[in-house]
Amino acid sequence: VSDEEINEALSLINHRPRKCLGWKTSFELFHEKMSHLY
Repeated sequence: VSDEEINEALSLINHRPRKCLGWKTSFELFHEKMSHLY
Protein backbone atom coordinates (compact mmCIF):
# COMPACT_ATOMS: atom_id res chain seq x y z
CA VAL A 1 0.00 0.00 0.00
CA SER A 2 1.48 3.33 -1.04
CA ASP A 3 1.55 6.54 1.00
CA GLU A 4 -0.74 8.11 -1.59
CA GLU A 5 -3.36 5.37 -1.11
CA ILE A 6 -3.20 5.79 2.67
CA ASN A 7 -3.61 9.57 2.39
CA GLU A 8 -6.59 9.12 0.06
CA ALA A 9 -8.26 6.71 2.50
CA LEU A 10 -7.65 9.10 5.41
CA SER A 11 -9.13 11.97 3.43
CA LEU A 12 -12.26 9.95 2.66
CA ILE A 13 -12.67 9.03 6.34
CA ASN A 14 -12.05 12.56 7.64
CA HIS A 15 -14.43 14.20 5.17
CA ARG A 16 -17.37 11.82 5.71
CA PRO A 17 -20.28 13.35 7.68
CA ARG A 18 -21.08 11.44 10.87
CA LYS A 19 -24.41 11.27 12.67
CA CYS A 20 -22.64 11.19 16.07
CA LEU A 21 -20.99 14.52 15.21
CA GLY A 22 -24.24 16.23 14.24
CA TRP A 23 -23.64 15.40 10.57
CA LYS A 24 -20.37 17.30 10.57
CA THR A 25 -17.14 15.78 9.34
CA SER A 26 -14.30 15.09 11.75
CA PHE A 27 -12.25 17.55 9.65
CA GLU A 28 -14.82 20.33 10.21
CA LEU A 29 -15.11 19.65 13.91
CA PHE A 30 -11.34 19.59 14.38
CA HIS A 31 -10.96 22.94 12.65
CA GLU A 32 -13.82 24.46 14.66
CA LYS A 33 -12.18 23.40 17.93
CA MET A 34 -8.72 24.53 16.83
CA SER A 35 -9.99 27.96 15.73
CA HIS A 36 -11.05 28.66 19.32
CA LEU A 37 -7.45 28.28 20.48
CA TYR A 38 -6.20 31.22 18.43
